[in-house]
Amino acid sequence: MAIIDASVYVALINEREVGHASSWAWFQQAQSEEELIVAPVILLSEVASAVSRGSGDPAVAHQVVEQLKRANIVELVAVTPPLAERAADIAADTKIRGCDAIYVALAEQLNDDLVTLDRQQLERGAAVVTTRKPR
Repeated sequence: MAIIDASVYVALINEREVGHASSWAWFQQAQSEEELIVAPVILLSEVASAVSRGSGDPAVAHQVVEQLKRANIVELVAVTPPLAERAADIAADTKIRGCDAIYVALAEQLNDDLVTLDRQQLERGAAVVTTRKPR
């Protein structure tokens, strides 16, 4: 199992993203090994935001989110109060951005790695969980 953040998913679906090749290679390997890919449900809004900003077209963002939900390649996990509280502690202790702390907290809760292209998550999240870039 692996926890992914929005940076990996956006790079996975957008060939123009810097991390596309590594994200795609990692995803193909995860699929071939039937590895479960998990993310907090906030992935939906973060992907929508990134795609809308990047494309300048909200309709494209809506389409991408619908495809993400239908494809069932990422298991979306609810942000429960205990998860949010742990994320708040992580955000305070590591000075990581609030939404990014949710990904770290989920990786900690599920005792798994966080796969991200985000430098801050890679560096600061490593104080709590194993973080790594997609390869």
